[in-house]
Amino acid sequence: MVENTSRKKEQGELDELFERVGMYSKGKDLHELFKFIRKFRKMAPYNAMLLHIQRPGSIYVASADDWETRFNRSVKPEARPLVLLKPFGPVKFVFDVQDTEGTEPFPEEILEPFKIPDEEHAEECGNALNKLISRLAADGISYHESNDGSASAGRIQRADIMNHRKQYGKFMMNIKYNLIVNQNLGVMERFVTVIHELGHLFCGHLGTPDENRWIDRSCIESRTIREFEAESVSWLVCARMGIDSKSEKYLSGYLEEKVPIPQISLDQVLKAAGMIEARINGYVSPCKKLIYSILK
Repeated sequence: MVENTSRKKEQGELDELFERVGMYSKGKDLHELFKFIRKFRKMAPYNAMLLHIQRPGSIYVASADDWETRFNRSVKPEARPLVLLKPFGPVKFVFDVQDTEGTEPFPEEILEPFKIPDEEHAEECGNALNKLISRLAADGISYHESNDGSASAGRIQRADIMNHRKQYGKFMMNIKYNLIVNQNLGVMERFVTVIHELGHLFCGHLGTPDENRWIDRSCIESRTIREFEAESVSWLVCARMGIDSKSEKYLSGYLEEKVPIPQISLDQVLKAAGMIEARINGYVSPCKKLIYSILK
């Protein structure tokens, strides 16, 4: 799924595979994938996609050791393992609950991962937003709030100020992008806006400071493709937190129909969503090419 199939450098192996076999090229199929990824909120979006390819009916997966130690269940002798990517390693093997057996009931919080009280959503959004903002400088991003009208939620753009720098831990970082959000928005709306704009950036729409960080796809001119990708990232990240981002409404014209979706890069959408979640969940290393100096 790419705008121009001749751009092999920008076409990941995953996208090339999907293009050849037609997988997830229809809105209904992509919607099923997104809903599946939403269910596995503690798993990286990319791994959830790999799981969907192997067994779309999966309910909950864990390693054989985890099933035994955490849930007092054993893997059935005839069970076939599912393969996922392992951080800082090749692969790991997991098994679905349907391939296990035991006498104790399965925990409700795992079967219903989105059973979160509404009053906790705003607090969760606020905490996640603060964590994101505190780590933006690692990617050369400066966060600003402006007093814009109701028609404007936010935007991300290349910085036009030379020698603009921000501190990130012990590093002084060169700033390459400005993320501007309407200060009149509520906490949840600001969070959703930040996710959407970071979706644009991490999908490569504004270029990249380092190809090893995310790839440069700024040559994509189609606004439909750019917005579809950013809205997809927003929907995935927010839905996995149990938050209504309104992105599904934007995407519904495609996702509810058996029509071809725009020529997006599903590979980049999943990677972008994973990058944002990683920045919410913990410290992220600074982009080496944006480090101006190391503070003493």
